[in-house]
Amino acid sequence: MSTTTDPDLPDLDELLSTEVSAQDEAEAEEPRRRRLGFLKEAPAWLISTLVHVAILLALGLVTLTDPVKLVNVLSATATGEEGPEIEEFTIEQIDPGEMEVIEEVSEPVEVAEAMDVTEPVSLDVPMDIAAVPLDISDLAAEMAPTSTTLQTLASVETTAMDSRSEQMKKKLLRELGGNSASEAAVTEALKWIALHQMRDGRWTFAHNLVCKNACGDPCIAKRASAFNGATAMALLPFLGAGQTHKSGDYQSVVRRGLQYLIRSGRPGTKEGLAVLDLTEPDGNMYSHGLAAIALSEAYAMTGDPTLAAPTQAALNFIVAAQCRDGGWKYKYQDSRGGDTSVVGWQIMALKSGYMGHLMVPPKTIQGSLLFLDRVQSNGGARYGYDKKTTDFNASMTAVGLLCRMYTGWQKNNEALQRGVADLAERGVMKNDIYYDYYAAQVLRQTGGPEWDKFNAELRDWLVETQAQEGGAKGSWYFESAHVSNGGRLCMTSFATMILEVYYRHMPLYSQQSEEDDFPL
Repeated sequence: MSTTTDPDLPDLDELLSTEVSAQDEAEAEEPRRRRLGFLKEAPAWLISTLVHVAILLALGLVTLTDPVKLVNVLSATATGEEGPEIEEFTIEQIDPGEMEVIEEVSEPVEVAEAMDVTEPVSLDVPMDIAAVPLDISDLAAEMAPTSTTLQTLASVETTAMDSRSEQMKKKLLRELGGNSASEAAVTEALKWIALHQMRDGRWTFAHNLVCKNACGDPCIAKRASAFNGATAMALLPFLGAGQTHKSGDYQSVVRRGLQYLIRSGRPGTKEGLAVLDLTEPDGNMYSHGLAAIALSEAYAMTGDPTLAAPTQAALNFIVAAQCRDGGWKYKYQDSRGGDTSVVGWQIMALKSGYMGHLMVPPKTIQGSLLFLDRVQSNGGARYGYDKKTTDFNASMTAVGLLCRMYTGWQKNNEALQRGVADLAERGVMKNDIYYDYYAAQVLRQTGGPEWDKFNAELRDWLVETQAQEGGAKGSWYFESAHVSNGGRLCMTSFATMILEVYYRHMPLYSQQSEEDDFPL
């Protein structure tokens, strides 16, 4: 990473070095000594046989059609070494001339309802590799947990996305507080979002240019060209409802959106890793984090091997962009250090990638925990924007607590319980749907009467305020802190994802989830 200095920020490498003991280093070195010893002592005929078998297996993989499943060995422990370099790949770049097409759109895209799809829909994205080439056995040995002082990502297998299947959706809706009215609102919202997709697959927060002002309430001017951010925000509600490019009523809509994201990313190499940079001037690391979440969820839900490489590369960019204090901000390796708002999206992206068995370096997770430690107050129950604060910042507290849940805090954690109590006392904020989005996820995971009360008020309010007629039918817009500058599309995406909170992810604190946690 960059060594841009700032005397006020601690260096991540220095902070992490205090966490690694000599015993950890010895344990990490032992598997390598054993492997080298084996190679030195093995006869020549055995080595030759192994090499030929490896070549045959590699050639055999070319004909495989099943999704590639990578063994997930993610844990928060420093190895002291860089991970293996992922092969670079090439992606067809968008013609800069195509970026000025908004005003040429004269008709909205037709809603792809009840599509009669008889064959699988392919992303048809030109890639040099179909999956991430990793030496899993060697990597697993070096990434295995060796320290008891570090938190890990809460263990959730790829089956966490099974909550979006029709059968599981009905079950979780019934158990966690959704109803037919909330699901009907989601259905109408997806129709509205689909109608505002542009011909090349993207969305824009200036949605009024697509529908010719049939809806009103567009974004502020500086957000109009944040196409990656808008496209990701539009895709997430579809994915949350179980709609992918492989199944559902909106396969074409989702496919074209994913294609746009992959085409618009800038491939390259940073910190020795193949990366896909989805930042943009009007969206910066926010856009990248959102796009990485969309790609990761699509890959985790479908296992489509054509998504593996670009998704891993998008996660690699997050890893490379981490600031010296362990957080993330607007720019790549921002010298100012991280802020909790940007950090939330990046951790959610890494978590989504983890659920799809993609690789995330343990050091990255360690760094994010150090950042959270730096901005927390009240023993971890409250969080500030970029530093500790004595005031109660409800939005950042909700983000910080969800990050803590994703990185290992259990339901009985005292700081988490105090934070949840603060959010429950604050309740629904009808002037800040960004806060509502994060608070709903935190309270839904902890459950209890606090969630029941919060959910009933928020759910019914959103159902009642959804537009019911005209071009805006199915959407939302109201003045809201943090989100209003993204206009009606941004507001609608947040509201829809809130109404999907019952089934977007499986419960973190089920008995099985606790049993699957990494050893600490």
